[in-house]
Amino acid sequence: MIHYSISTYEPSNGFVHIEMRFKAASNTPIVLQLPAWRPGRYELANYARNIKNFSIKNEQGIAIPYDKITKEKWALPSSMNVEITVSYEYYAQQPDAGNSFVNTQLCYINPVNCLLYVEGMQHLPCEIKLPMSASAQVACQLPFDGNSLHAENFDQLADSPFFISANLHHHSIQHGNCNIHFWAAGEVAMNWEQLKLDTIAYANIQEEIFGALPMKDFHFLYLFRADVFRHGVEHANSTVIAMGPGKSMIEPLAYNDLLAISSHELFHVWNIKRMRPVEMLPYDFTKENYSKMGYVYEGITTYYGDLTLVHAGVWSQETYLKSLSDDLKKHINNEGRFNYSLEDASFDTWVDGYVPGVPGRKVSIYTEGLVAALIADLYILQQSNGKYRLNQVLSDMYAQTYLKQKGYNKALYKQLLEKWSGQNMDWYFQDIIEGKGKMTAQLAAVLSWIGCEIETQLAENGQVDCCIKIKLDQTPEQLQLFKKWLNLSA
Repeated sequence: MIHYSISTYEPSNGFVHIEMRFKAASNTPIVLQLPAWRPGRYELANYARNIKNFSIKNEQGIAIPYDKITKEKWALPSSMNVEITVSYEYYAQQPDAGNSFVNTQLCYINPVNCLLYVEGMQHLPCEIKLPMSASAQVACQLPFDGNSLHAENFDQLADSPFFISANLHHHSIQHGNCNIHFWAAGEVAMNWEQLKLDTIAYANIQEEIFGALPMKDFHFLYLFRADVFRHGVEHANSTVIAMGPGKSMIEPLAYNDLLAISSHELFHVWNIKRMRPVEMLPYDFTKENYSKMGYVYEGITTYYGDLTLVHAGVWSQETYLKSLSDDLKKHINNEGRFNYSLEDASFDTWVDGYVPGVPGRKVSIYTEGLVAALIADLYILQQSNGKYRLNQVLSDMYAQTYLKQKGYNKALYKQLLEKWSGQNMDWYFQDIIEGKGKMTAQLAAVLSWIGCEIETQLAENGQVDCCIKIKLDQTPEQLQLFKKWLNLSA
């Protein structure tokens, strides 16, 4: 077993003290690795810059010499059955959904940021001893025994962020065999009963695609900030969502935004946390995990995050079409769509995927991936006369990959699109996934099948405003497909 302990000596200064203990095997070189990135954000993170006062000692407290061989890797000489303690301080002052943050009210830790592992020992069980007070609560997807969290291996540990605080709001609701927990840190105004009902409603729709939630407990860890903020990160049995201002969550616009990001992250339970591209099965924490299929694991998730809200009746038709129109505005106003393909953008998230970048260079796998998913969904819907849609493709792919412990690739995705549309999909990959500048025309074509069009006008700031309009002369056939698309009653 690998033992960790976390303590906050002076939380007001932003540092947590971390210790890691393990027994070194005989005559075996020891290499310690800090993850170079975290799943859910496909870029190198440079977490090592937050570490200070790094030391390694044996069980007698004698310093052990080491070499730092990369920015996140330390090498030790081989030892004879010696217990080793690694000690350091980690600066935890980034209160978003993917990093770590401590102050006098909250200890919020993402283990993937700050915990090292021993190469060759990632399979061993892990224990984290926590800095517990008598009144503190712990919110985490891992089992908790009173002062420690327990993980089956490092991969599970790295995927399990946690809150420790005496000031957490906790609510829960039973949904089938899964107990859904809502944890809130920070000041918030919220109708918790409504949130429970809405969460169950969109969870039901997502389960129609993949099957029941595959866990006994799922945890929403909400970090509510005082400023305007929005960020979410998925985990196998939980999600962390940082939102603000927390006091505005009672207002319709802010609450709808909270639902949108929550639905997106829940969809990730199946789409990326379980069903993954072959390049990420398993994750390699030491380097870039390149994949050209971000349009599946982020684009489709972005599309369904909102779509399942209208399917569930949580959002109105008008709310959904307004949200979709806002996404299409980002698409239309991005010159990069003429210069960069969607699959190249997926590969290059590791280059500049989360910063503006140089003008006109790139596109977003989230926004462009959403548009690509919309085109595929409406194409299958139209070609099958409303019988099938992208739902069947995802359900089929989940059964053929995750349930068989396999990853997916582009060939399988194309095969399943063709299976459920009944048509050759070469055009889709040539124009939408691999091509440049052809997506907008294809989008207009598929929207016309449901009696809709994109209405645009030039705004004063030089940007193009756009909205999806339902045509006044929408035919009965178009209306029928439109209702099937949004799961509206006849």
